[in-house]
Amino acid sequence: MKDITGLVKAHHFKRIRYANNIPIGIERHYYPVELGNKLSRFNLDQEAFYELLGRELKVKTFQAEQEITAGVSTVNDSHLLNIPEGSSIIIAERKITDMNGDFVEFERAYYRADMYSFKITLSRNSR
Repeated sequence: MKDITGLVKAHHFKRIRYANNIPIGIERHYYPVELGNKLSRFNLDQEAFYELLGRELKVKTFQAEQEITAGVSTVNDSHLLNIPEGSSIIIAERKITDMNGDFVEFERAYYRADMYSFKITLSRNSR
């Protein structure tokens, strides 16, 4: 999905996540332009992206690949998260594909390391 200049075209959404009125994360979502245009017709302050994808747009997400790393906050992100510049943050990047293997979403999220944790359940197929 690249244009002739080599730049990827995408529809971008940016959301600030709160817990008890405290900003804890910044999420940047990138969708193929056509899908992003359809999502933008909804009140995204009242709806969850993944609910809309399945319920309204009939996109069947199948697989997500996620990488979680540590980093430091930028000036802008520090301001949005109400933390000192250069504070430790958790960076999560996720790519989601549909049942056909087609790209649905890329998300890059920045979370306050002092207020956020991830819980992952792992299982093993016992064949």
